[in-house]
Amino acid sequence: MRAIERFGKQLQRLRAERSLTQEQLAVKAGLARIYLAKLESGQHDPSLSTLVRLAKALRVSVTELLGEAMSATVWWQVGEQRFSTRGEAEEQARAMSELFVARYQNKPGGPVRQLFPVRQAKHTAD
Repeated sequence: MRAIERFGKQLQRLRAERSLTQEQLAVKAGLARIYLAKLESGQHDPSLSTLVRLAKALRVSVTELLGEAMSATVWWQVGEQRFSTRGEAEEQARAMSELFVARYQNKPGGPVRQLFPVRQAKHTAD
């Protein structure tokens, strides 16, 4: 698949995720609907100013609009493992926490969960 076709699919996906029609996105970005349709189908190359307009209208970065991966310097870390996306990191953290609870719940040496009584205020007789 050519880069312009990948861009078109990404643009279409981002628009659909926001429940926007081509007409609505075109109005928000100040573009003609026919031009937007050609971009989505990979029939036209967008200019830099068009990319910026679309990114603003969709509330994403131009990098995300182009479908580029995050910079290799940005990582999400869980324990000793690093992940390139927040979703992957959250999934790993969730799995690790479930494993921890399953391993140590109700076992000697495991985490102790205690309920402490609430102190009641002393009432004095009038």
